[in-house]
Amino acid sequence: MQASSSEDNINSFMAVTGCQDYQKALSYIQMAENKLDTAIQLYMDFEGGQSQSFQQKTQQDQQQQRSTIQETPKGIVQSSYQGISRQPQDIALIEKYRKYYEEKRLKDDGIMKKTFQLGANFISNIFNYAPNYGNEFLKYLQQHQIQKDIAFKSGNFQDQLKLANQETRPLLVYLHNLQSLMILQKMSNCKSLVTNLNKNYNIVGFLSSAQVYEQLPNKPDPPAILIYKLDIVDEVVLMEHIPLSIDTNFEEITQKIKQIRATFNKEYIYTENIKKEVTSPNQFNQNYYHQNQQNFHHVQQQQQQIQNQRQKEEQKQRDLLIQQQKEAYRYAEQQAMEKKRKDEELRLQEQAKQFEQQQKEEQRLLQKAQLLSNLPEEPQNQQGISILFRFINATRTRRFNFNDKIQVLFDFVQSQEDDCFHDPYAKIDLIQNFPRLSLKDKIEFTISEVFIDSEMEQIIVDEQE
Repeated sequence: MQASSSEDNINSFMAVTGCQDYQKALSYIQMAENKLDTAIQLYMDFEGGQSQSFQQKTQQDQQQQRSTIQETPKGIVQSSYQGISRQPQDIALIEKYRKYYEEKRLKDDGIMKKTFQLGANFISNIFNYAPNYGNEFLKYLQQHQIQKDIAFKSGNFQDQLKLANQETRPLLVYLHNLQSLMILQKMSNCKSLVTNLNKNYNIVGFLSSAQVYEQLPNKPDPPAILIYKLDIVDEVVLMEHIPLSIDTNFEEITQKIKQIRATFNKEYIYTENIKKEVTSPNQFNQNYYHQNQQNFHHVQQQQQQIQNQRQKEEQKQRDLLIQQQKEAYRYAEQQAMEKKRKDEELRLQEQAKQFEQQQKEEQRLLQKAQLLSNLPEEPQNQQGISILFRFINATRTRRFNFNDKIQVLFDFVQSQEDDCFHDPYAKIDLIQNFPRLSLKDKIEFTISEVFIDSEMEQIIVDEQE
């Protein structure tokens, strides 16, 4: 019954994902401990965006394997394991794990068992009695009545990293300080981030301190997110360090942690295959043997089809080349016409812009002339009030009658040369410096009503955005 259930899972996996490789499907099911949903999620994270290209590569690999089998003398099937092409980094990793595996086995079962037992017990005691900084962080959240949607766990760094490795997850450490409460709240309010973290990561929070830093392999400034994993030889690896600030875009962080989890899944599958190759080489060879046997039974049926398809493909390639040449010529012609159209459009836009600017300048000159001609006569001798106007780039002084309205002051300012202003088209306000007073709401008042018993004033010309 168990074998039948496993076969059903493999068939369902291949139907849902579109994976054509039986052995690959079996590998994902085994890594997910026969949990179909977990296996599908692993496949989509690892190869979801590459399924079509991967299937094409698989078909090419299968064709190459069929050729190898066909050239082998009848009754003899070559071991695929012997012919696997390895990159130098793959070989180095296999040897690294092989050495680690042999040393570990020797430590557990060989003459070094007793020697290492004392050290292992000592390390175990360190882990067991390490301070529970995760629980301190949870108490901190409770004391400050902080809503906790993120599933922070209790425990120390080593224990949580070991647990994350057992659950095939990365460990996410949130490093907090007392000044980053708003950042924590903003992070907790990002629902997509919270959902993704709780689903894909083991999460622990620490309050930054010298004691906490002793547990961590690196010492970043808080607040920060640190993502760790154990590599193939159980060494701690920092996958990502994400510094946080009040301006952090947590939607972008969500996409980043999705990519990190996908990378983790990819590396996990890769290292698991390396481990199987080292720990169970006979089973590894047998899987490839089984796959080659299946391919061998299909070779004879496909020979004639391959010949016919080759002829059709050659004709198809010739037709495609002719079609591509026609399309390239048509595309080049369209590009030339489009460039000509855009150049003409830019020329007209520039011409319209120059005309608009010219009209704007003419209207400005006309407006200044009208304002200047409509100004009341300047009082003679010491009559009236003398006002000093402070522009951004100049100063101007003029006398006005006490019964002139404040609007006259604005008209005088706007009639001045453009060089006085930073932007001659900006709206302006006139500000009495002391006591500070804005005149833009007093244009209907007379000068005597605003500047009572005053014979001299200074006004700042404020250009507003």
